[in-house]
Amino acid sequence: MKNLFKLTFTGLSGLCNNLIQYKAAFGFFFIFALHPALSGQSDPVVDKCISSCGSDAKYVKDYRIQLGKGIVSGEFRFKTNFSLRKNTTYRFTMCTDNNSAGQLVCKLLTKENEVVISSIDENTGKANPSIDLTCHKSGIYLLCYDFTQSQSGSGIGIVSVIIK
Repeated sequence: MKNLFKLTFTGLSGLCNNLIQYKAAFGFFFIFALHPALSGQSDPVVDKCISSCGSDAKYVKDYRIQLGKGIVSGEFRFKTNFSLRKNTTYRFTMCTDNNSAGQLVCKLLTKENEVVISSIDENTGKANPSIDLTCHKSGIYLLCYDFTQSQSGSGIGIVSVIIK
């Protein structure tokens, strides 16, 4: 009887170990095979936009922007905090989907809501597809995106660092 109990206990222990191994294997599969960034898979739209940043730019982050038509108020509708480091040059690249009514634009604000840089030229009103900024003060800034005239559209904003 003692040996039978030992066998049963060992059998259950082995079964539990197998279940733990299967769960761990499934977890790794889920993380690496299904998550595009970790499995080496990428989005061709993002890749195309990254390639337009230039050979001197190193990718940092991308933002997918999709907005419906809004009320023209001058207020940008997509906002996110972004940390910048002093003495680092950043490139902000905007790629607009072909079926968008407006062109993707961006501006960067201080925490006091002062405009640091904008992709819209204040003299001509022209929207630039990319802008460069050398940061003079480390901190958290407000990165804002919208489409010209608050029109509807979809696009990608890429933040990259310029490598010298």
